[in-house]
Amino acid sequence: MSQHPHGPGGPHRPGGDPVPGTVPPRPPMTARLRLLLRLTLLSLAVSVADSFVQAVAGPSTLPGMEDVVRVPGLPGGGLGAAVMLFGVVLTAALYALVWFPLREQLQWGWILGIVFCSLAVLGDLFDLVVFLLGGHLLPGLSTTVLVAVNVVWLVVAGRPEVRAALR
Repeated sequence: MSQHPHGPGGPHRPGGDPVPGTVPPRPPMTARLRLLLRLTLLSLAVSVADSFVQAVAGPSTLPGMEDVVRVPGLPGGGLGAAVMLFGVVLTAALYALVWFPLREQLQWGWILGIVFCSLAVLGDLFDLVVFLLGGHLLPGLSTTVLVAVNVVWLVVAGRPEVRAALR
């Protein structure tokens, strides 16, 4: 006999439909979904590292800010550091919008992740062309790693095992 008085999935009406207000049982967590969660964190780490590499070794993104008080090693001075920090915090918040729903196996987090990741790959490919044409090899290399991780994320996200684990 089941430990649940109403059987698996909570109470049901006589017709077999779940009672309104009850949460349907969560599908089992698959190995591919766990991999996708780890890739999300890896992508965040690579994205933050890429931001620092671009700030130190990339072209100046704040032209005309040469007279601002400089932070050693960062182009654009203190304002450049503040802009970079804001970008890192914003990036972390966007990753959180994907990671937490994915951890809870919610399909909207998966959809949001695909949209964000696709846009990031397109933007990073543009950055890569700019870096390589401008002779900035280190930012080009870090951006290449970021693009590779995000493409792998998209491939894993498209697997049927991932979609089957979402509700």
